[in-house]
Amino acid sequence: MGEPVRFVLATHNPGKLREMGEILSRLGVEVLSPAEAGVTAEAEETGTTFRENALLKARQVCAAAGLPAIADDSGLCVEALNGGPGVYSARYGGEGLDDAGRRALLLESIRGQTDRRAHFSCCVACAFPNGDTLEAEGRCDGLIAFAPLGTGGFGYDPVFQFPPLGRTFAQLSQEEKAAVSHRGKALAAFAEKLDAYLKTHREPLSPVAEAPEPQSGLTGKQRSRLRAMANGIPTILQVGKEGIGENLIRQAEDALEARELIKGRVLENCMEYNARQAAQALARATRSEPVQVIGTRFVLYRESHTIPKEKRIRLEPPRKAQKKGAGR
Repeated sequence: MGEPVRFVLATHNPGKLREMGEILSRLGVEVLSPAEAGVTAEAEETGTTFRENALLKARQVCAAAGLPAIADDSGLCVEALNGGPGVYSARYGGEGLDDAGRRALLLESIRGQTDRRAHFSCCVACAFPNGDTLEAEGRCDGLIAFAPLGTGGFGYDPVFQFPPLGRTFAQLSQEEKAAVSHRGKALAAFAEKLDAYLKTHREPLSPVAEAPEPQSGLTGKQRSRLRAMANGIPTILQVGKEGIGENLIRQAEDALEARELIKGRVLENCMEYNARQAAQALARATRSEPVQVIGTRFVLYRESHTIPKEKRIRLEPPRKAQKKGAGR
């Protein structure tokens, strides 16, 4: 797939982040958590199918981050519960229950049942900034154990027995689980579709980490130096639902004149701009240079003429003093 492409994993579930991150990293995909992409809100799962929920989450995170987003929705479907808990697996029993509580409720709900058949289902969906989407599904059949076994995995893994290996998902290694799980199968199918997509669609993936085209002719080394410096500065500009108006432009002007290098972010309630568009608009309005765009955040630079020369940003590292007698 060439150069690694950044995607946001649209989940705040630590177990899913770890599991999906490990699988996707093998595909040459660089993954970010929502927090790393500047996305804090969690999409509401209002769909009635795994596919609907996966697409809903992927589209919402893609819009908020300005990056391609991958989401999955999965659940446990138990024959004795008429396919339940299904899409409500994560909320089974209400919000007051944790994973252990949901497992206990499940076992109690099918106590005495001889039909222990169940399957995990998963749909992986990806949404791109240009509106394109990809989808893939996976399924793994098994049985509900009579008691939790194993310490690995998460969710219902300790009570889901996989007959071909004679163990529960919680007793499998990450590699074993990825090879047979519903999510592993869905991601494998997704990888094939993503590979084919990337061979013909590179443009939707471009707003990733680099800034828009330079306006003032900074060299690559100068831009790299500014990006490194930006890691240590606070975010002072916020582009919200009101977009970019005179007040925000004035704030950016004042900040650039006082600091030269400033950082901003696009809030989730801003419907008019993603981070790249906001950086370009503010750069035009303030005659500054956008030097970095990552997720919902952007960095602008403009040389100040009011700051004393000795306090301005030095775009070139200081030259090493030539040793006395050198070159003779």
